Amino acid sequence: MGTESFGHYQLLDVLGRGGMGQVYRAYDDATDRVVALKVLPPNLAEDQEFQQRFRREARIAASLNDPHVVPIHGYGEIDGRLYVDMRLIEGRDLLQYIDENGGRLSPERAVAVIEQVAAALDSAHQVGLIHRDIKPKNILVTNARDFVYLIDFGIARTLADTSLTQTGHTMGTVAYMAPERFRGTTDHRADVYSLACVLHECLTGKRPYAGESLEEQLNAHLNTPPPRPSTTAAGVPPALDAVVARGMAKDAEHRYQSAMELAEAARAALAG
Repeated sequence: MGTESFGHYQLLDVLGRGGMGQVYRAYDDATDRVVALKVLPPNLAEDQEFQQRFRREARIAASLNDPHVVPIHGYGEIDGRLYVDMRLIEGRDLLQYIDENGGRLSPERAVAVIEQVAAALDSAHQVGLIHRDIKPKNILVTNARDFVYLIDFGIARTLADTSLTQTGHTMGTVAYMAPERFRGTTDHRADVYSLACVLHECLTGKRPYAGESLEEQLNAHLNTPPPRPSTTAAGVPPALDAVVARGMAKDAEHRYQSAMELAEAARAALAG
């Protein structure tokens, strides 16, 4: 794309797009730096209730100081569109990272990813911020050192507060969604469930449930027992089956009660 102006930003190229808008590599004239700029669809700025939630959540997210949370430089509205200005991370998302590693990660590498995401989640949960959209597309792995970042804090929850159809939720989101999300009651343990789903995908290269429709996914998350990664992926310690099963417990009371508790259990399962 040619360079396009958006307020004091020059939009250089598109890094990604989806139901939550576009993410651009952008040059900020005001600070003389290149950033990742997420620009939300125009209709969302017209919804005053949404805009208030967006600003509140973005403010909390910007205050997070965990090394595994992509720093937010700023947020607001330009030309009738809400935006979030974030540090540009040179890397790839977790789906691409899994592909680069032969379609699934080694148990050691999978647990290392989960530990880093768990650190980001625990920091957010301690200040009352629930992500609500934990999935491989929202996990970035740097080109150097395989350092992991969790993105879209301050946006995911705000969008999740509206309906699935309104916000353009895709199968990529529903495939990792805790059962209680379908009932409309959510706390931080929904993120723990989603993290367990991501652990399963890291280990096997597959989402926990194979259904292709919203109805199939909903039914599976509500009723189908958690899958056992060791039965479909060679070399996965059976002890990790129990970690995935508890992390994906249908009843939040039966899950690990924090993301780091799940990560620590996964690390212990590796040690045998």
